[in-house]
Amino acid sequence: MSTWPFCKLVLALFLSDGIHPSSGVSSISCHHFGSRESLFSHRRRRLHVWYICLTGPRGVDNQTLTALTPQPFLSAAMSGRVVKSADGTDIYAEAVGHSSNPAVVFIHGFSMSSIAFDAIFSDPKWIANVYLVRYDVRGHGRSGRPTDEASWESKRLAQDFDAVVEDFTLKRPFVLGWSLGATFITDILSFKPHTYISGIIYVGALPYMGPTLAKVGSPACLVNLPPLTQTTNVDDYQAAAIAFVELGHASLPYTFYLACLGSSMIQHREITVRLLSRTQDPTGLLAAGRDAGLPMLAIHGAKDRIIVRDETLKAVEGWKNLTVVDIDDAEHFIWISQPERFREEVLKWVTSTTSFT
Repeated sequence: MSTWPFCKLVLALFLSDGIHPSSGVSSISCHHFGSRESLFSHRRRRLHVWYICLTGPRGVDNQTLTALTPQPFLSAAMSGRVVKSADGTDIYAEAVGHSSNPAVVFIHGFSMSSIAFDAIFSDPKWIANVYLVRYDVRGHGRSGRPTDEASWESKRLAQDFDAVVEDFTLKRPFVLGWSLGATFITDILSFKPHTYISGIIYVGALPYMGPTLAKVGSPACLVNLPPLTQTTNVDDYQAAAIAFVELGHASLPYTFYLACLGSSMIQHREITVRLLSRTQDPTGLLAAGRDAGLPMLAIHGAKDRIIVRDETLKAVEGWKNLTVVDIDDAEHFIWISQPERFREEVLKWVTSTTSFT
């Protein structure tokens, strides 16, 4: 065994034993193991590892290393990579958690990127319960930025999701669409049967593009869209970009606020126009809910200044298996406004829906 895996094993020992390398303080905790590993098993494993630490790495193969290293250390680390969509476009995606848990794929909103979900993807309570997956939609963040019209056909957006599902070996994941990110679920269900996913989670959602945008978007939101698509006045563009981010939440942490603003700034105006002007056929989406009974959770923040809640629900009227949750004192970034309540509602619904299906 090489020196690096050996060092990795020693670090895993420290972490599993409750020891922070910089503090030297030990407090054995079962938190790292949950109900799957008893304290006795943990102590026995610790003795094995200490033996290896004393005798050195020689003769310890990778299989033994894997067997002795606590599973949270092996699988809970963030895994990020670029996957190829069907047309060759690079799609940046990340996952964290245990793949044996129910998978939830998070799709970000307009002019943002997957960093919008940083608070969720660093939350141990989320990580312990679901396999978290997120990706940058084409034209956003670290994904490819094609500008031609063909690259923005509905099937291309659906194929981006397919590429993530395939690369991360996901089976019937839940899909969480935030804001305009929910429109990509319509793309998915235009080309896949409802059984392809386990359920839909709408978070301050725009269900599909077309005339619905003018109804679901609030006046304060819609007034900022024309300046964001023009290329002649930098001051107007900058003011609209700032206003749009601030509509999402009145007091975002400053570094996160700058990151969200930066996601908007690096997007080509032509892509913004493609994104906002494209149309969709919601037939597959609506059939999945009205006829097939695909489960949906629709969460709305009572202080959301971007999405009109009632119009979102009208757009999917007739959905059979629909759970609606309104969260008080929550803005468009619901998981930042009310993180505990948001996590509780989503995890509770995912658990109950997984048991049902």
